[in-house]
Amino acid sequence: MKLNTSTDPQVGYRPPGTLPPDPLGRYRGHFGARQAAHLLRRAGFGGTLSEIDRVVGAGLDAALETVLHPRDRDVALPDAPDAHDLYNIELRIRTQAAQMWWLNRMLQTRHPLTEKMALFWHGHFATGLIGNKMEPFQMMAHIKLFQAEGVGNFRTLLRAVTYDPAMLIWLDNRKNVAAHPNENYARELMELFTLGLGNFTESDVKNGARGLTGITIAPGNRVVFRPDLHDDGFKTFLGRTGRFGPDDIVDIVVQQRAHSRFLCRKLLEFFVYSDPEPALIEELARVYAVSGLDIGQTVGTILRSNVFFSPRAYRALPKSPIEFVIGLQRFMQFPQAPLETITWLTKMGQIPLKPMTVKGWDGGPTWVNTTTMLARMNYVNQVTHARIARTKPLDNGSMSAPMKAAPLASVMTGTTVKTMPQVPGNLASMVQPGDVIAAAGGFAAGRVLDAMLAGIVQHDVTSDVQSTLLGFLEGTRTDNPQPFGPETYELRTRGLLALVATLPANHLN
Repeated sequence: MKLNTSTDPQVGYRPPGTLPPDPLGRYRGHFGARQAAHLLRRAGFGGTLSEIDRVVGAGLDAALETVLHPRDRDVALPDAPDAHDLYNIELRIRTQAAQMWWLNRMLQTRHPLTEKMALFWHGHFATGLIGNKMEPFQMMAHIKLFQAEGVGNFRTLLRAVTYDPAMLIWLDNRKNVAAHPNENYARELMELFTLGLGNFTESDVKNGARGLTGITIAPGNRVVFRPDLHDDGFKTFLGRTGRFGPDDIVDIVVQQRAHSRFLCRKLLEFFVYSDPEPALIEELARVYAVSGLDIGQTVGTILRSNVFFSPRAYRALPKSPIEFVIGLQRFMQFPQAPLETITWLTKMGQIPLKPMTVKGWDGGPTWVNTTTMLARMNYVNQVTHARIARTKPLDNGSMSAPMKAAPLASVMTGTTVKTMPQVPGNLASMVQPGDVIAAAGGFAAGRVLDAMLAGIVQHDVTSDVQSTLLGFLEGTRTDNPQPFGPETYELRTRGLLALVATLPANHLN
């Protein structure tokens, strides 16, 4: 049977077993390293061993408060490049500048839920730089919208998306006028963004499109509503009749009972596991409706819940390429994302700011196949064997060259750039083998392995695998029988990191 994925955020299977008692009740069980790492992965992009220890020390309630309502100021994150500066650079470089801006925010932020929710909404609303329909600065503004409103009120978010230049261009609603209605946005508004198939009719699409007429983009990327282009006639839409305009269409859509179930299913599939039980969806939908469509409160209910911390939810979701790539870079404490990050993500099947279709990425098991797994292994091999870069210029685009760091200033240098700037890497702050040895208190293979397993996979390995990894580190399972020490530690520590990072557990959230 061919699966219909037209409105599902991902194609996957519900984990075996049953719902725990009071699935959305507040979790009061054990909160150790595994639970802390689980929270950091799902509500962000993972953490270092010290970050996991800090979350455990703070306790679940304090950790959740920090995740959901961070009070400390975030680090000085990269500013989005100025639109006027971007106009002076060729499109390929403009696109890379926009992508690297967001990837570096994911890597560096101390408020990871903000960027994780922006990633969720990016897949949900699935607008992208495909072809020449829009400019990268418009996509950056689109992501900024998610960063600002991603855990706020959904009605507010949906209205902002409806009037967002990137969406107006992507689904052609800027061309939707009374004389020539365009149904693209009206259809996807209901099918993909709010209700799902089966919860509206073709008449609703036609009348919804009429209600959405008149929004256009003026010079300077200004969105304006033009009454002269709007169809002000009576319309019957989702069972209601009136002279509806764009704001009315948004209001009516989010008031449908199907909307709460539709969105809560997607949130559960993103944060908990695939194909959540109908009873769980209904219970979360009630929380969402009672909250007044408050996304932050709804996500907070999930992250505090018994079902979120249940064994069935633990490592139940394949990591997306972005989660996998940024997660390892965060663990290795990269100060900034290398330019190759875009290439790696492309080979793994998830290009930031370029969703595959209007329904986003299928996600789930579709992330994992022979091609993408090989790409993941090649990525791990390169980043784990990266050394602090020298000042020698790098050859353009070579995957065998040392990794190139990507400060946005270097991506936008000059006004006649024709190729990716050849800038030296700047990974001096990245964790190196010597740092690992120092943290382990010397050349103690067991402690080095313990720290690596605790930080990356929280010891989610069998005793046989652990014994094999220790043998590799000590030299008993390599062609070089020298003991673990000053002459062998660098190569073996890097090799161990690569082996642990490619363990099955590290491909699962």
